[in-house]
Amino acid sequence: MVRTAPRALALAAGLSLAVLASPSLAPAQQQIDPDTVVATVNGHDITMAELQAVRARDPQLSQVPLAMLYDSLVNHLVEGRLIVDKAKTEGYADHPDVAERLNAVRDEIIRSVYLTNVVEEAASEEALQARYEAYKAENPPQEEVKASHILVDTEEEARALIGQLEDGADFAELAKAESTGPSAPNGGDLGYFKREGQMVEPFAKAAFDLEAGAYTTEPVKTQFGWHVIKVTDRRTAEPASLDEVRNQLTTEIAQETIAGLVEDLRGEADIKTTPIEDIAPQAE
Repeated sequence: MVRTAPRALALAAGLSLAVLASPSLAPAQQQIDPDTVVATVNGHDITMAELQAVRARDPQLSQVPLAMLYDSLVNHLVEGRLIVDKAKTEGYADHPDVAERLNAVRDEIIRSVYLTNVVEEAASEEALQARYEAYKAENPPQEEVKASHILVDTEEEARALIGQLEDGADFAELAKAESTGPSAPNGGDLGYFKREGQMVEPFAKAAFDLEAGAYTTEPVKTQFGWHVIKVTDRRTAEPASLDEVRNQLTTEIAQETIAGLVEDLRGEADIKTTPIEDIAPQAE
């Protein structure tokens, strides 16, 4: 393979995920009125909103057509309601364990809703547009080439292939027949790439030195082997549109906003933490 590994983009863990996973930012479910009643148990209506909420908790279920899951999900909700009603008749609504768990869940919901509102306010259309202008300044139009290559193990093989091309052989057919690279079935086509960061240096330099329609008359050596390269097109690539990077920019704003918020809150708060040595002296 010729491409170098792109730099991974790390998402801020925890806080940002709480925002991005919130209901207001989740993908739209199937368009059915959420107030549609799917079952009634002892006078209590169970709605489509409850069914879709159960389905959304499991990403795998979200990919299965609703019709295939509907009866199972309805039965699950019906049985759950029967158990809840039975528990209430036995006084479990006032059980101390229930109150404790409700308080914990309530705090999580408060945190999630608050952070969602903070981020939505910060990631306004004006803020996104300003961030996009900065993105365009950092990613100006760049020249790209579209190239194909034939990869072989030795310089002698590469020179022999160049000789065949000089005698009129078709580049794509030679690539299909002779190249050891993964692009061989596609006639060696590697698509478009930029000068920096996408191909190893000797390969990129050789490709960008060629005019469209030309191929290398000398073999090009990289750590992958010996290449014969043909450039089939050159163009200037414009930066991605706002819609294409909207999610990326929103995530950046969310991360920065939450990080700033937490930093400010820490600066204003009286926080005391207990060292692990004081809790468990033998802990490693």
